[in-house]
Amino acid sequence: MALNVFLVEDSAAQCAYLTQLLTAQANLAVVGIAETEQQAVSWLEHNPGRWDIALVDLFLGDGSGVGVLEHCRNRRSGQRVLVMTNHARDDQLLRHCQRLGADAVYHKATQLDALVAHCQAMADSMPPCPA
Repeated sequence: MALNVFLVEDSAAQCAYLTQLLTAQANLAVVGIAETEQQAVSWLEHNPGRWDIALVDLFLGDGSGVGVLEHCRNRRSGQRVLVMTNHARDDQLLRHCQRLGADAVYHKATQLDALVAHCQAMADSMPPCPA
């Protein structure tokens, strides 16, 4: 059974690509998409148990993935938050994301294969959230 992904990404092209990649290669179902921090927080508030994985772009055109991470701090057991970024690796930023509860941080340009593999491993091992 597919795990449910909530995708926070402000690039329509990147969003479409990630959706296709995750559904085709990692047995995931994208159940919600947000382009801004405000949209993401609103979706999360209205759908607290509908997602297994939140895949969050760190730098959004309106708001920040950091605000989304902060909102996910009180997520249910078993829900995972993965952060992705196109910006240069910054160890201080990575540690900050981990302190805020990110389970992993990936660079979109160089680590998409690792991101998909991580999601596939979760899909293979995690029971899906209750509907």
